[in-house]
Amino acid sequence: MKHEIEIFTSGCYLCREAVEIVEKAKCSECTLTEYNLAEKCESEICLAKAKKYGIKAMPTIVVDGRIAIEGKPTVEKVKKVLGM
Repeated sequence: MKHEIEIFTSGCYLCREAVEIVEKAKCSECTLTEYNLAEKCESEICLAKAKKYGIKAMPTIVVDGRIAIEGKPTVEKVKKVLGM
């Protein structure tokens, strides 16, 4: 099942691990976008999206437009959220 996954990070080691975990857990059809809020994004879309979703912690994983996981996930938790 295809999902749009967005990860909001701050460049810390937990955030890097979270991205790696999601990469391992997601299906090949899922799209994954990382927004590193420690770096300014070119179009400022990352800040607008963070405000829209109400991001309060890093890392935060958004699936299909809804916050799914806050903090470092496990492979099992990501698969459960994705319905795998």
